[in-house]
Amino acid sequence: MADDDIGWEKTRDSLQPLIKAPKLTEKLLRKPPFRFLHDIITNVIKATGYCEGLLTADEMDSNKVTERQMKVDVLQKVIDATQICLNNKLAVKPLKVISGLEPENTNAFLQAIAQAVSEKKDHPRAVAKVLARSEGKSDEKKKKKKKKLCVD
Repeated sequence: MADDDIGWEKTRDSLQPLIKAPKLTEKLLRKPPFRFLHDIITNVIKATGYCEGLLTADEMDSNKVTERQMKVDVLQKVIDATQICLNNKLAVKPLKVISGLEPENTNAFLQAIAQAVSEKKDHPRAVAKVLARSEGKSDEKKKKKKKKLCVD
């Protein structure tokens, strides 16, 4: 894919009216590092209320989101909520994002967030669905862990 097809300008133009920080530079949007994405997501949440309550206090604190799995979990929650809001499947994959791969899909994801905010989509419903789903997954993990402990 050509460098100019990444869509960074459209991302900047759609997010800039929503947040004051971080600065949306070409360099960062061409290959967005996780910390930059996390700052965008948390600032959108704080400034607009989009998907408020989706992330835990620890997930909102970039200093605490350092482990690979936690980064994936944060991104997956926001991706899922955004897909529900827009009723549209996004091509972005959390592992590719944290690896710095497929910046065009990462930019499309950021644009989708801006679209969901500007179109005032029903994000409380999306948050409830995502949290219910992730709660179910964590209950399954606990059951499996407990079962494993009982077997050993």
